[in-house]
Amino acid sequence: MKRFDRFLVSEFLLFSLLGLITIVIIYDLIRLIDLMNYFLRYKATLLQILAYYFYELPAATGLLLPVGCAMGIFLTFGRLIRSNELVPLLASGVDILRIFATFLVTASVITLAAFSFNELVATKSKTRFIEYKEANIEKRSSNRTIVIYETTYLSETGRLYSIHQLNIRDSTASGWMIWEFGPKRSIKRTLRIEHANYSQKEGWRGDNIEITSFDGDEVGFEKINNGIVPEIKETPGEIGGRIKQVDEMTFIELAQYIKRRTNAGIDASEEITEFHFRFSGPLIILIVTLISISAASLLRKSNITLGIGLGLLLSFIYWGSIQAFRAFGYNSDIPGWLAAWLPNILFLGVSLVLLTKIKR
Repeated sequence: MKRFDRFLVSEFLLFSLLGLITIVIIYDLIRLIDLMNYFLRYKATLLQILAYYFYELPAATGLLLPVGCAMGIFLTFGRLIRSNELVPLLASGVDILRIFATFLVTASVITLAAFSFNELVATKSKTRFIEYKEANIEKRSSNRTIVIYETTYLSETGRLYSIHQLNIRDSTASGWMIWEFGPKRSIKRTLRIEHANYSQKEGWRGDNIEITSFDGDEVGFEKINNGIVPEIKETPGEIGGRIKQVDEMTFIELAQYIKRRTNAGIDASEEITEFHFRFSGPLIILIVTLISISAASLLRKSNITLGIGLGLLLSFIYWGSIQAFRAFGYNSDIPGWLAAWLPNILFLGVSLVLLTKIKR
């Protein structure tokens, strides 16, 4: 790596970090005003509020990192222009596209780091955030989850459970209905269990089990007074536990969850959209960087501030379009993969148009 490459990379990383810190602080201050009633209602202490934002920090960082990179680009170019360093650099024979390549390679590394950070840190931090919020701020008692009424659960095998009453402490369940699905989301078999007990040795043992099977126009029925139910693999704690939110899952867990919902005939538009955003999302950093360097290269001393504002505006328009397409994907208005990738394709086109306007 040449000396000017090291200089550009260090300036870009430094200004991006400063921009990210600034925008995260502004974001958190705005959210603090919005959440003030929430904290006052639960009489949260200052330490609890700080812990709340600490556990939410990884999610906010991933959300605002593209904006930080855009600010880093404009501040770096602004510094080069103010100090009259850009013109001599170009006059010495350095192609401006060579300078762009340095920024893009750095942004590519940041993109890979952002994906790894989201999978390894942000998802786990989101779980800890929810658990801390419920236990320490909202002060929800764990006793409330000993007996659960009218709960549903989607098993790993794609079976759908509906339970009238689940007692986690006593490992019992009553009013249990199980649906098994076949091709084209048709119901293949149902199991109705009046009462069931769980033990680590046997698993679930049910009383008054009614099994109805569907094979075309033929319907079969069988009743078992008492017996083991091998179809149920989960423990009472797993069935009654809190189901992870989409942003708590790694992409592997999300893919498995999508398969479970699809096998059970449940709409998975939201999950499919989020799965594709796991891969298209980090690329936002790369595309925002490309847009920013294209726009920043057109700056002059008199309009550096205007350029920074323009870069931020483009970043937020980009972010807004992503949220709009995400909503379309959630509602199945467009396929999930298209909702995730279309904003990137559109803004990549914008960045390529800007590149053609640059005088080399």
